[in-house]
Amino acid sequence: MIINIIIPVLALFGISLNLAFSNTMSQPDWALALLLASLLAHRHNWIWVLPFVLIHDLVLYWSLGPMLIIMALMPLAMIYLDQHLGAGLPQRVVLMLVVLAVLPLLGWSLQAWFLTLCLCVPVWHVLTRQYEQQAA
Repeated sequence: MIINIIIPVLALFGISLNLAFSNTMSQPDWALALLLASLLAHRHNWIWVLPFVLIHDLVLYWSLGPMLIIMALMPLAMIYLDQHLGAGLPQRVVLMLVVLAVLPLLGWSLQAWFLTLCLCVPVWHVLTRQYEQQAA
């Protein structure tokens, strides 16, 4: 599927943007927003999302864990919530906010957190529509 190729390429480009303009302006975590939106749109994307989250962590944080651990737990939480509450938007929104709540702890400003949130939501919407059209 072409989306599964475009999103990782854009995520790598987003990491480059974060590195290039880190000191000059407030910007979202481009890669995290794209990867998180992809995982929210279709939980089976964890197979290719998690390696890119690992790259994201290595490049931006020089470590193996801040976002990878939370993003690795997210598909499990989605399965649990889907089984007990049914697949629904409120659970996904809460999971998105939990993942994004880590950004301020990692040194991102509140403005960058909000920009990441504002990027994640429309990308999630577009990806969900794409997956719906392919399923139909």
